[in-house]
Amino acid sequence: MPDEPVSVGPMPRSLHASAACRLLGTPGDAEAAARFLRNAPSVGIDLDLLYGTQGTDARGAPTARQVCLAVPGSGRTAMLFLAAPGDPATCGPLPEQGAERVLAIETVMAALGERPTGADGRPPFVIAQALPEPGELWAIGSFDAAGFTRVGDLAYLRMPMGMLGGIGEPGALPEGVEMEPVGDLDDPERRARMVRALDRSYVETRDCPALCGMRPTEDVLDSHRATGTFDPNRWWLVTLGGEPEGCCLMTHCPSHRSVELVYIGISPALRGSGVGSAVLSRALRAVRGIDADEVTCAVDRANAPALRLYEALGFEEFTGRAAFVKRVQR
Repeated sequence: MPDEPVSVGPMPRSLHASAACRLLGTPGDAEAAARFLRNAPSVGIDLDLLYGTQGTDARGAPTARQVCLAVPGSGRTAMLFLAAPGDPATCGPLPEQGAERVLAIETVMAALGERPTGADGRPPFVIAQALPEPGELWAIGSFDAAGFTRVGDLAYLRMPMGMLGGIGEPGALPEGVEMEPVGDLDDPERRARMVRALDRSYVETRDCPALCGMRPTEDVLDSHRATGTFDPNRWWLVTLGGEPEGCCLMTHCPSHRSVELVYIGISPALRGSGVGSAVLSRALRAVRGIDADEVTCAVDRANAPALRLYEALGFEEFTGRAAFVKRVQR
């Protein structure tokens, strides 16, 4: 640790602007910091979950050194964001900055675990996630040192909406296989069928298999439903003999002018039969009329069959992320 006194904990209000500058990578930009802090509540950012280490600058004034922000998400999750390495003159030597980042992450995780339970008696957070870019080795090393599990390396893909018109008529589904709208997810039976479809699709999955079982499938369903503008007519169950064996979930994200393939998965009983390709082709044809610029999705690079399917349909990679997850301990 550095020679000067350094403390870790929630950022006091007096250091919110300093912490915001560190997170945004805009040192000294008071206007950018003020805009971030002003807009935080409207985008679901709880400034009580802004943590980090504090010290003093060259003039002896208090300053934020390393910063970790936890942003609450649906399905009892939190997404963690870190400030990049700062000026050693203010934030200390780079090795000390790394140690402080890990300390900030651990302190945030402890704070998430101490949050009171909700009215339903359940804890508000089950897992924390982080999605650093592959080149952000400082962040990758920090999450690894803080005990996070790297569950996958994600490729983010997209295709222009104009290409959907070129998707040909899908082939017939195998005998006994049907594709039906999920229906009213507030109906307990409909919701239970959706959960069964997800659970069966996770069996021997190649898409971030380490994630399976880290939180209840009900929470996963809530996370999927909160993406974009949920429309049950764009969510499909894949059934075999009437039993749910998979699903394909599409949603409109107006703020991004995109349609997102939130999730597609089928059980081992249907894999290798062409069902995945037929289902996705039908789903893409069904969203052709949406006012958007592109269709996007994310896939684990280890999921070679899914990557081949997306590439065959015209998706192209535009960025990537490393996916880290850790359970919140209470």
